[in-house]
Amino acid sequence: MGYFLHITRRQHWVDQGDDISFDEFVAYVRSDSEFTYPSQLGDDFADWRSPRTGYDSWLFWNSGQIDTKNPETEFIDKMVAIAKSLGAKVQGDDGEVYLSANEILKDEADQNPAPQLPTTVAWSPPAFFRWSLWKQLLAAFAFGCVLLGLKLLIFG
Repeated sequence: MGYFLHITRRQHWVDQGDDISFDEFVAYVRSDSEFTYPSQLGDDFADWRSPRTGYDSWLFWNSGQIDTKNPETEFIDKMVAIAKSLGAKVQGDDGEVYLSANEILKDEADQNPAPQLPTTVAWSPPAFFRWSLWKQLLAAFAFGCVLLGLKLLIFG
């Protein structure tokens, strides 16, 4: 298991729409000399090598956003720079937004300390459905264990 960071224009990375096109991804990685494109992993990947430390990582274009797995701080800062150039943001699996490797907003409310009151109330899915898949599965398992324990206590 790993933790993914996403370069996305979406409100939350799991949403749909507001895509970064594949052509935008390719144009960016071809224009940046720190990237090798295409990667040996395929046309959806670009390999990155830090000019300072030699650290290697990769980016993966995936359904309208750009992802990587378990990046080190140096690459997170690089991703933030890429996101700015694409009019996007860097968001983790849990919805936190990275302004840099050391500055993280836990949720969108941190960006807008004085939000405007909405004129209409829009439905949004419960928080459970915005969790990463592993958290949903763990919560479902724990809930099932509690129900089984109650059944055994009540009915023997």
